[in-house]
Amino acid sequence: MAISSELVLPARWYPLRPHLKQKQFYSSPHRFNVVPAGRRSGKTEIAKRKVIRAAMRGGKAMPGRFFAAAPTYNQAKRIYWSDLKALCPQWMLAGRPSESELVIRFLNGSEVHVIGMDKPERIEGSPWDGGIL
Repeated sequence: MAISSELVLPARWYPLRPHLKQKQFYSSPHRFNVVPAGRRSGKTEIAKRKVIRAAMRGGKAMPGRFFAAAPTYNQAKRIYWSDLKALCPQWMLAGRPSESELVIRFLNGSEVHVIGMDKPERIEGSPWDGGIL
């Protein structure tokens, strides 16, 4: 049985060659993860993948709301936006990602928001199922 090319993950999901600590972080079922690691160690790449995986797992009965946040709006957009869009399979998306709101909506009802923490009202008052800081 052939696999439809529509159901394949985008090329942005290139294989990682993680070391032991990265494997533990990637497969951690814990609600909160703190990763004390140096620059260029893969923390952000793994976190981006975890957020997109969680959003894809959400269902109509229990869609998830997730965020990727940085100290400022411009930093958040630069760090996350293009990579998160590239990690999303087109067949899972409910339309095009919103460039003005920086929101990716999935067919299962889940959403991923890119948020700058320079204005607290961007994240306050909303129930979140997970995120990256």
